[in-house]
Amino acid sequence: MFRRISIDLQTWLHRKDRRPLLLRGARQVGKTWLARALAREQGLDLVEVNFELRPDAKEAFRSLQPAEILKNLAFLGFPVPKPGTSLLFFDEIQDCPAAIAAMRYFYEMMPELAVLASGSLLEFAMEAGAFSLPVGRVDTLWVHPMGFAEFLRAKGHETLAGALDSQNPAEPLPAVAHRKAMEELREYFFCGGMPAAVKGLAEDRDVEACRRVHLSILQTYRQDFAKYAPRIKADIAERLFLRAPGLVGGRLKFSAIDPDHRASEVRPAVEAVEKAGVIRRVFHSAGQSLPLATDSNPRIAKLVMLDVGLMHAALRIDAEFIQEPDLLAIHRGAVAEQFAAQELLACGPADREPELYFWVREELNSQAEVDFLIASGSKVLPIEIKAGSSGTLKSLKLFLDSHRQSPLGIRLYSGGHLREERILHLPLYAAGSLHRLRL
Repeated sequence: MFRRISIDLQTWLHRKDRRPLLLRGARQVGKTWLARALAREQGLDLVEVNFELRPDAKEAFRSLQPAEILKNLAFLGFPVPKPGTSLLFFDEIQDCPAAIAAMRYFYEMMPELAVLASGSLLEFAMEAGAFSLPVGRVDTLWVHPMGFAEFLRAKGHETLAGALDSQNPAEPLPAVAHRKAMEELREYFFCGGMPAAVKGLAEDRDVEACRRVHLSILQTYRQDFAKYAPRIKADIAERLFLRAPGLVGGRLKFSAIDPDHRASEVRPAVEAVEKAGVIRRVFHSAGQSLPLATDSNPRIAKLVMLDVGLMHAALRIDAEFIQEPDLLAIHRGAVAEQFAAQELLACGPADREPELYFWVREELNSQAEVDFLIASGSKVLPIEIKAGSSGTLKSLKLFLDSHRQSPLGIRLYSGGHLREERILHLPLYAAGSLHRLRL
């Protein structure tokens, strides 16, 4: 299966100033597969050290000297990597914090050797080990679930995927391509982008296998709660995990997660589950300037999940519900908002920690809210996901009236391309190409 981030990995491998690289992201988004595919496609010998499968490998890192580390790994039966022809891959590196610290010394003392690592739950390992990532000595790429275009390629729709990848969002696809994209979008809403789920649906056409993968992944995440302790209360994390899918699209209120605990107890659980990559908070930004973080207010937030397929599985939404004529009607429009959020997050630069913002009018009793804000060149682009007619886009128009530096608003919906004076109406599948829109 083709992953766009593979291009970033190849670029990293061939850079003259290459540093050790850390792949970050939630469990089971494909980090290990990416490392193995890179070695295979580039003709490199892969030396893979998985600290979860081989906990004894941690003993090799009593010294941080690269030569000593490789010697100790050889004593344990691992092949000795050779600069120029090998890729040294540390998998599940969060289980060996010393290996994270050692990466900087590979850069300083053995820069000719390609060193790649992957990790999830990494923040917890760093907190427990009382150390930080070696800034300036290690590069990072963020891995997301497969996007819609990657899903199409996995199913064999290369031409349609290529059209979406090169699409100018302001220009419509041919009618036949638009219909096919909307048809496949229904399947993506059910399947999502977790690679194992996509494989089951794309290769075997097995809907039940796809759902079994979802449930297995969700169970893995629940088992990880014990690793968050003692920093948080596991029962609060469990309740958050169960309620999060139903909270997508709404304002995040700690009382809605667990009314029996104080906000000071719920907040650490939210932060921990977010660090694990299972959820992400979308923060309010006034949207007056770039970067959007400068105008953000972390006290006002909403929540999205890692993946729309996992969201469906957690909500027990079966495949037949995806045949709802209006995609925005599924789960009160929250599924469409979840899809747009993960597409917007995944289409950003892979070397930056993903972030997403929305806008709400900060006045008493005001209901005005715009679903998402993103940067488009030097301008702020407001995005509304709405099924109603253009005459009901009150919040979007209010934002445009009060933010003159944003000359255009975007409405994502189940229809085709339409253009008004200040609003561009686009089909939902265009969410992943909005980063190419220039105002």
